[in-house]
Amino acid sequence: MEVTMEEPLSRFQRARVALERFAPVVWLRSTSEINHTTGLVQAPTLGWRFSEPHPELKGMFASVVRDAPRNIAWFFDEKRNSLIVPARLINESGPDGAGLNDLAAAISQHDQEFCVAASEDIELIIQAIAAQPAPPTAARLYVTQLAKSSAEELQCVAESLTGEAQVGMVFRAVGAPGIEVLLTALRWYPPRPETRRRGPLAKVTLVGSGAGRIGLKELLVSVPGR
Repeated sequence: MEVTMEEPLSRFQRARVALERFAPVVWLRSTSEINHTTGLVQAPTLGWRFSEPHPELKGMFASVVRDAPRNIAWFFDEKRNSLIVPARLINESGPDGAGLNDLAAAISQHDQEFCVAASEDIELIIQAIAAQPAPPTAARLYVTQLAKSSAEELQCVAESLTGEAQVGMVFRAVGAPGIEVLLTALRWYPPRPETRRRGPLAKVTLVGSGAGRIGLKELLVSVPGR
């Protein structure tokens, strides 16, 4: 009987498997381990975007990027996309990151010692991400209508995206850093399939300092452990 060996997963595939333990990944870019034209080890970079913002994961990724590597310094940033790259690429490419890809290619050509060290590190980072416990699913409310607001209170109509919102939960506004509000009242509207919304609508009251700064189309994410 012929025995077939399965092909090992590529770094791209291993990164996707690790990241999708936390949320659906809609975009992923990972530099191949080897340049198949030159045979050289490439300076590794890893970028991705989840289907929805997940600010509750930012601290975990920052901690992994700080603690998992053993050879060089690394950089993590989270904007529209998340990015993990050797800190050298950020330092030498300038504050706006222009030319980062060209710089990575040049380093791959001229500094294989660095690339091998970085390649070992990115494997440790991916392994550490894969080993992190997946947090409980956060509740997400997307503000579709504003009823009234003051500095300390917001009443709005929100669409439920994921998770289960409950009175007593603390939510963080993704687009308004530093604002945390307490959900004090929640009334679900009867479902209306003809609207084709992704989730049911609810009338919500949120109380907390800065609640009035939360605006239309704001995404509110529950804060774990509160």
